[in-house]
Order: sequence, then C-alpha cells, then structure tokens
Amino acid sequence: MNATNPIRIKPVRFPARGDEGIELEGMLHYREGDGQWPAAVVCHPHPMGGGTMNNSIVAAIARALVERGVVTLRFNFRGVGRSGGRHEGGRGEQADVAGAIDWLLAQPTVDAWRVGLAGFSFGAAVALYVAARDPRVVGLAAVGLPADRVDVAAAATLTRPKFFITGELDRLAPPGPLRGLVEKLPPPKEIVIEPGVDHFWRDREDDVAARVAGFLAGL
Repeated sequence: MNATNPIRIKPVRFPARGDEGIELEGMLHYREGDGQWPAAVVCHPHPMGGGTMNNSIVAAIARALVERGVVTLRFNFRGVGRSGGRHEGGRGEQADVAGAIDWLLAQPTVDAWRVGLAGFSFGAAVALYVAARDPRVVGLAAVGLPADRVDVAAAATLTRPKFFITGELDRLAPPGPLRGLVEKLPPPKEIVIEPGVDHFWRDREDDVAARVAGFLAGL
C-alpha cells in the first residue's frame, strides 16, 4: 500500500455472523492501490453510554492504522446507529465482530494472515473474547479494558500477541485490576499505564491511537 496513494473512507454494510439476519453499518478506511494488505477491526465503547463507531478514540485509531498501511473497518454494534438488531450486553456483539472479520477477509485487498482487532472500553472486552477463540486474529490491542468485568478463564486462552493500555487516572478501567488480569494471561503481552490520563483520553486521542496502530501494524 503505497504511502503516496490517497486515503479513502467508504461506508459499508455487512451481516453479523449467524442466522439472525442482522445487518451492520461500518466505515472502511483504506488507501487506493493494488496488492494485499494487513487489516484490522476497531470496536467502539458501550452504546448505553453513547458509544458509536464515531467515538473520537475509535476514529483516531482507524486513521492511525490506515496511515500505516492497515485496511481498517470500524462499525456500529447491533442496535447502534443504522445497524440492525438490539444491544445484547456483549454476547450478540461478539457475532458482530465475527461478521466484520468475515467481511474483511472477503475483500481482495486484505491479507488473510494479518487481521488484528482493537477495541476501546466495552469494545475492548468484546474484541478480547473474539480474539481468544478466533484463530484468524493475529493480535489484540485493548484500550481502557474494564478488567474487573472480564472472564479470566476465557481471556487466558488468547496466546497471540496482546497490547493493553489504560490511563493512570482511569476509574472505569483502573490500572490495578488490569495489571492483575494481564499477569494471568499467557505471553506475548504488553501493558502500558499512561500517566495523567483518564478513561476518555481527551486531547490525547492521537497519542493512544499511535500506540495501538504501531502495535497492530507491526504484527
């Protein structure tokens, strides 16, 4: 993917995994050009708190990834925006992520061996569960993961590269529980606690996006 080629953003629609007939809306970030390139799916925070694919951190991650040559799909979970279905507390949303991966892998410009997942807050937890059981996922980047709500046994099955980042002042995803969770996970793994930052990374979105993109683009 030539860095001189223009970046494009295209609205797309794709089905969630399963037989429910749920169609989801998303935005595909890519550069024009031939070839097969690494790809990533980015998952948004909790919809009950107003989370959508247009969240500033999610959008910043998508921008940073495509700038590094990674085709990126951000999308709305079921029941959000123009996506069908209704919110299911993280269970049905895992089928949404699986559907996003299915759709990405069907694109001729995507390298099937280099598809990563990223997520913020609720989206990080959903992405973690999918990555743990989907061998197509080469790595996970989790921002502000609410570790005290994660099923440790399920997370511990993820043996591929993992990157966790949260703010020192994050009260929704505090560093203590995250450190405890990461200690129980198999390598390879990395954790970053960013000083002076809370859950929302206000005015620091590009900083966290660069960290996530650097990790995923390097897989």
